[in-house]
Amino acid sequence: MSKRRFFALEKYGAANLITALMLLLFVGCTQQDGARVADNESDRGKRLVGTEAMVSSAHPLASEAGLKMLEQGGNAVDAAVATAFALNVVEPNMSGIGGGGSMLVWNQENEEADYVDFYTAKRADSYKEVNYDQYGEDDFNLLSTGIPGTVDGLLQALERHGTMSREQVMQPAIQYATEGFPVYMTLAQFIRDEEEKLTRYEGAQKTFYPDGEPLDVGETLKQPELARTLKAISESGASAFYEGENAQDIVEVLNDAGNPAAVEDFANYEPQWDKTPLKGSYKGKSILSAPLPQTGMYIIQALSLLEPFNLREIGLPTESAEAFDILTSTMRLTNADRREYVSDPNWEDIPVNELISDEYISARRDSVGMGTAAENVGFGKPSQSVSHNDMGSVSEGMTMASVTNGKTLSSSEKTGGETTHISVIDSEGNAVSLSTTLSHVFGSGAWVNGFILNNSGFDFSYLEEEEDWESSHPYRIRASTISPTIILDENNEVRLVIGAPGGGRIPTAILQNTLYVLEYGLDPYDAVLMPRIFPDYEEPDVEIEKGFDPYVLKNVRDMGYDIQALSEGYARMYLVMQKNGKVIGVADPRHDGEVRGY
Repeated sequence: MSKRRFFALEKYGAANLITALMLLLFVGCTQQDGARVADNESDRGKRLVGTEAMVSSAHPLASEAGLKMLEQGGNAVDAAVATAFALNVVEPNMSGIGGGGSMLVWNQENEEADYVDFYTAKRADSYKEVNYDQYGEDDFNLLSTGIPGTVDGLLQALERHGTMSREQVMQPAIQYATEGFPVYMTLAQFIRDEEEKLTRYEGAQKTFYPDGEPLDVGETLKQPELARTLKAISESGASAFYEGENAQDIVEVLNDAGNPAAVEDFANYEPQWDKTPLKGSYKGKSILSAPLPQTGMYIIQALSLLEPFNLREIGLPTESAEAFDILTSTMRLTNADRREYVSDPNWEDIPVNELISDEYISARRDSVGMGTAAENVGFGKPSQSVSHNDMGSVSEGMTMASVTNGKTLSSSEKTGGETTHISVIDSEGNAVSLSTTLSHVFGSGAWVNGFILNNSGFDFSYLEEEEDWESSHPYRIRASTISPTIILDENNEVRLVIGAPGGGRIPTAILQNTLYVLEYGLDPYDAVLMPRIFPDYEEPDVEIEKGFDPYVLKNVRDMGYDIQALSEGYARMYLVMQKNGKVIGVADPRHDGEVRGY
């Protein structure tokens, strides 16, 4: 059987094993060698096992694009870039070339990590004279829109770490935009829900509301304008987006809606490669995650707080009130620190080394698992500050980027903030964890040349003093909860690639799924199915998904937690695990994504 063939989706138990073997035998006898075995119906493309490579993303066509690169000999970066451009087309409500994001890359041969921050940025000098008081709360403007980083970030990552050409990796996206694809239920719902955004600009209205009616499930969405823009980028590179007619068109739309961005802001924009991944550890595993102003600090802090606890022996939080308390109190502590300290490291100084130091973590751990829910959890106060130019070593060849005080400037805690995520492992053990976003659903709604502009820019109205405008960098990036993460085993080989969309619930969901895989030893699909906990740090309110033992809920309520029901569907996980010669890809069944691999 060819290595390109999909492996039958694993299930546990003898009966299921026999069924899987019979399926393989049947397919092997009836299909040509090299054909792909269909996914097990019960998993509907959400879980796949292979031995070589895997892509997990929020749409099957996007995962197919990544798989195509892998099958043609490309590496994890080639696959991730192709998947990302494809998602810009088939999931336009969540991401697009008008948005931004970040990518964490692991090179297995060199055992090195690299990180590029291409999140939406705004050049400070362009906003110093803006009169924010001229706009009422309900007045439309595009002041929240920043310079999109997706195109330059993806193409620079391809040039640095990929092996394929722009034309190759962008071909699937151009094809999907040109030929169209069937509108699926989630996209149809968002199109209906966002009528005001999608009918404000003629191009968006023609695309999503042809003949004045929203595109419905099963109808074909074609995006010829976007196809032309993508084709220009594939032929000429990032300059086709950040210079010339396209940049002028964007600036004109922004200026017409009160945003003073200039053509020079686009021409001078650069993704930031100088932020090395944060690094922590958990019971022998190395944790690589996003530096600030993204939120890897949360993941590392939380896992460090939890490391001494034998949670596997205590029990799952769905079955043990003690485990529920330990996990929930940890998340409240790290949420408090995140809201206080996360912001752009080029603009403010934060003691990042101390925030994830053993001494600080040990002191904060005194408030974990007390058996009584604190009414309010405050942020911690490390003993000394570290300049953003003082990079503390965490291991050979790796340093930690610093962080800065974001306070209320960080991204929304609401579930309405939307994003997308891609996880990839290739046959050489290289890996990519990549998150991109428009911020809110369909971003700002502003339409230019086939794509929608973000509303992810930093809000300069918060800067009240002249000294607040002083920085070592001309562009400012707002705080974001995206947290692309890669976990290595004791041999420095990739164990888990993980990330999620979901606004303020992203880091808590990543933490819980990481624990279920590393600590409890759950299959990654079972880990994703586990009901989640989303606590508030300012109050003992805890939102949960269904699936907790009612006696556990009674006991934690007696501890002082105010348990509240949570609707499903947020912080959808896309992950790939590598272990014992197998690669297991999982796409969260709460959403439309699927995995592809071999």
